[in-house]
Amino acid sequence: MLYKQFRFKNYKGIQDLTLPLNQGVTTLIGLNESGKTTILEAIFCFSRGAKNVEDINPSIALRRSVESWIPVSRRANFNDVISISAVVTLDEKDKQEIRHFALEKYDLRLTNVPSEISIEERYNFENSRYAPIKAARVPRAIWSIQIAGTKGRQRKPRTYGAKEKEWQGIVRHVQERLPKIWYFPDFLFELPERFVLSDARAVNANAALRDVVTSTGTVVRHNREHARNRLYREIFENITVRLGYGATLETHVVRRLQSGDKADRRSLNAILLDMGRLITETVFGGWNRILGRPPMAQEVQIDAELEADGTPFLELKIKDADGYHDLSERSLGFRWFFMFLLMTSFQSTSDSEPKPLILLDEPASNLHSSAQAELLKSFEKLIENCSLIYSTHSHHLINVRWLDSAYVVKNSALGSADFSAYLSAKASERSSISAIKYKKFVSENPGQTSYVQPVLDILHYRPSVLEPVPEVILVEGKSDFYALRYMNEIIGIGSDLKMVPGGGAGSLDALIRLHIGWGKSFLVLLDGDAEGKKQYERYEREFGTLVADRCIMLPHACGDEQIRELEDLFSKRDKAEVVSAIFPDADVSHRVSKKNLQHSLMELYARKDKVAIESTTVEHFKNLFDKLERIMAGL
Repeated sequence: MLYKQFRFKNYKGIQDLTLPLNQGVTTLIGLNESGKTTILEAIFCFSRGAKNVEDINPSIALRRSVESWIPVSRRANFNDVISISAVVTLDEKDKQEIRHFALEKYDLRLTNVPSEISIEERYNFENSRYAPIKAARVPRAIWSIQIAGTKGRQRKPRTYGAKEKEWQGIVRHVQERLPKIWYFPDFLFELPERFVLSDARAVNANAALRDVVTSTGTVVRHNREHARNRLYREIFENITVRLGYGATLETHVVRRLQSGDKADRRSLNAILLDMGRLITETVFGGWNRILGRPPMAQEVQIDAELEADGTPFLELKIKDADGYHDLSERSLGFRWFFMFLLMTSFQSTSDSEPKPLILLDEPASNLHSSAQAELLKSFEKLIENCSLIYSTHSHHLINVRWLDSAYVVKNSALGSADFSAYLSAKASERSSISAIKYKKFVSENPGQTSYVQPVLDILHYRPSVLEPVPEVILVEGKSDFYALRYMNEIIGIGSDLKMVPGGGAGSLDALIRLHIGWGKSFLVLLDGDAEGKKQYERYEREFGTLVADRCIMLPHACGDEQIRELEDLFSKRDKAEVVSAIFPDADVSHRVSKKNLQHSLMELYARKDKVAIESTTVEHFKNLFDKLERIMAGL
């Protein structure tokens, strides 16, 4: 089960915004105050999926205050609905699991399980106060799911309505399995001195207790200390599972600790040693990769003990040359990295749980450029176990292979985003936050480079506003360029395609980046020789989906595997005619020099001289141009 799309209405500065997601990574690019954080907060406020992380980062609780979502310009008297919607996709395994639940719980054989389910949470307001419908404790949710099936000997399927237990039970079952949404505006969490492994301990009289309404409407008495320990316990459980030999936190840590048996204690110490080694390798190895130097700390040690009342707990110590330290005693920078790698590296990998969605807001924005670049590389590993949405305005945190799923976030109140307009922020303009696909934005707003400057920086190209960037065929070099232009313009094929030459098959990176940066369509035409094939594979590795279907091998374009180079399209007679027109004394009776042919085509094009070309050669080139035009039109 994955989130496919979110939609928000009347949420803070968002009037109406739809955000389709990539199943791996979605990047939000934009200026400060453009609305990137607002979008991430809106996603996290989808309550039926949000993971409760307020207990380790209390500042997040403020973002869940419903009244704070009212658009600033309408706070005086807001009588409207704030809507947060999500669309989730179900694969065949999800569908089968839902069918099994309906059969086991209600003896109901479902006739159809949809591939997509839409869930809209609606918050009604009157006089700028949240007014839950009929005093409901949770926002009203509208589910676009139809429940129909047969029971017992029924032959004709019956549809179940939202007030019937079957519909409610199945929807509740789906809701409990929605991917969890983790929001990390930062990683400076409250860290307990001890990680308690049981909720059986009596509630501390001084602990903060409050009523919490779950996503199903149940009111529970909430103890922050218990909730915080429970969340960290999940992380340690995932670490235990990740050891790979079937261990669990309850069986192999808690019970061994409580037994008091010496043999159990030896086994417990062994697993604690393995857990410490795994965290050390993951966290400090990541630190070394990202910062390019080993950390001052060298090792993580985990101890397990019982409190006086028998409550089991873990202690996590950091060892360096001076001895052992609590994590809370380390610097803010160390704690940020430690918690980032701990919280993201040990997400659950269970097949029974959907991949969580992790939201990162301007991650590591205060680090130097090389550290940000290495952090970006770590995301490639991270998305093996989760989906990721992150915001940035740093070009060191932009991966060109992910630009297909990147959005430019824009706030109309910032105007054109030049410096003076940015400072004045158009006082008369209401905020209206939008998220536009990167390629669409640069195509429709060529003058607003401030919004996309991080991408242009990473593409190593800064074109001026007036510079024309056409839709083109990128060819390997000047010989291909002049051969194609001569046949097209002088011989008279008459194609509208434009050609741009590189300096060899492996030299087209800058031209590719230029056209990606401006959102212009392009094709890369490569020879069918060994070097052409090598660069074809490299471009696909380097640029990923951004060049998918854009790199074309000449044999494929011509429909003839014998055509390796453009010169192969000329007949033997045509080659002799072309060379003789420029080098009349050259011996062309046996073999025409490739170098002479290339030079002759260049000079003939410059002189606009037309030589007699056989109709079969003209037809070969015409077919090539037609094929390239069709491919370009289909992009």
